[in-house]
Amino acid sequence: MSTVTQKNFASRNRRRQSEFRKQQVIDATIDCIDQLGISQTTLARIAERSGLSQGNVVFHFKNKDTLLEQTLMHLNEEHLANWRDVLAQAGNHPRDRLLALIEASFAPAVFNRRKISVWFAFWGESRSKAAYMRICGANDQAFSNTVSELCIALHGLSPGRLAPQTAATSIEGIIDAQWQNLLLGPPGFKRGDALAPVIELLDCIYPHAG
Repeated sequence: MSTVTQKNFASRNRRRQSEFRKQQVIDATIDCIDQLGISQTTLARIAERSGLSQGNVVFHFKNKDTLLEQTLMHLNEEHLANWRDVLAQAGNHPRDRLLALIEASFAPAVFNRRKISVWFAFWGESRSKAAYMRICGANDQAFSNTVSELCIALHGLSPGRLAPQTAATSIEGIIDAQWQNLLLGPPGFKRGDALAPVIELLDCIYPHAG
């Protein structure tokens, strides 16, 4: 099935046209949150950014709250699919799988300043927005459980220098810190800069697992 574009839009059926328009609006919402923050992101600004009318935006998403939730769901599904797809292609050894999971956390599709800026904006609102906490929480818990399970399995094969749950918490913590460094750190911070300390930590915890 060919991709819908502006050029072939008129020839596609209504369902695919609607999906295309919704993605346009979500992409514009991500841009607006990145540049303005959630509170200053309005339907009018999203419409302007997307090149659509405000009426078109409302037709697809009804209101700003619904649009924000759908945008967060899109980011969440993208992140979930990213690490699950990578894990499905990893080897059977727990260290290989854990390394694949770590590397997936820094894949360009999710580890970029624009997306991380929006993630942090939603996380900042999640205390007062139960829907945001619910959407973010499910993926966060699944990721945490997977890291923990792999640390337990790896510890069983080659006992590490930390207890499995402490190791899992440490690995997740440095991943989160590197996400923050991309957003708030000095210019020029790259994927390799972010990934190297996490792998170094993994090797320090499990020096004989290779």
